[in-house]
Amino acid sequence: MATENFKHLVLAHYGSMYRVAYSILRDSDDAQDAVQDAVAAMWAKRSMLSGIDNYESFCVKAVKNRCIDMLRTRASRMEMTDGESGEEETGCLSAEIEARDTLSVVRTLVEKLPPLQQEVIRLRSEADCDLQEIAAITGVSHENARTLLSRARRRLKELY
Repeated sequence: MATENFKHLVLAHYGSMYRVAYSILRDSDDAQDAVQDAVAAMWAKRSMLSGIDNYESFCVKAVKNRCIDMLRTRASRMEMTDGESGEEETGCLSAEIEARDTLSVVRTLVEKLPPLQQEVIRLRSEADCDLQEIAAITGVSHENARTLLSRARRRLKELY
């Protein structure tokens, strides 16, 4: 794909990509980084982009995936930091271990949910998105997002 085609087909959707990234990450700088990373990844693989039918959808999905990766990285860093400071401050190692075990179990249980329910529960709990944002990101209606979230929570309770 030539530079001009790339600009026309991918960079034309920068605004949509930024809005999705900001709605997930809630930080302007992180959202810009996510969009930049997604565009750089698409540029690196531009030769494979010629068969795409809907470039806007592809671009939004790419930035959404990048945001989720950033949230996972942020969450794992916070766990490591919280674990270190929690042990020093409280001295209650058993409570810390129990909390980590519970979190690990819940993450394992989330993996057993259908993919769309996984995405909805993660957007709600990790990205702190409201139902309107979840609906916009996943491409479902507001009512469907609420139903998916409710079913995911109910299923997690059953599994736990």
